[in-house]
Amino acid sequence: MGEDNIRLAGRLAETSALTKVLVALDQIVVHDNGRPRAVRGAGATDRPGPTLGQSKESIS
Repeated sequence: MGEDNIRLAGRLAETSALTKVLVALDQIVVHDNGRPRAVRGAGATDRPGPTLGQSKESIS
């Protein structure tokens, strides 16, 4: 396929955009008590509450 192929151009643009997103996510570091932790998505609480069978002391 040539570089002027519309489908190839779309796939290359998509690959480039996804690569940029992954690089940006790799650069985000969130610390919790000095240790890295996962980045929470939109709408997620910052610190989850205890679930059934857990006390607040066992979470922290």
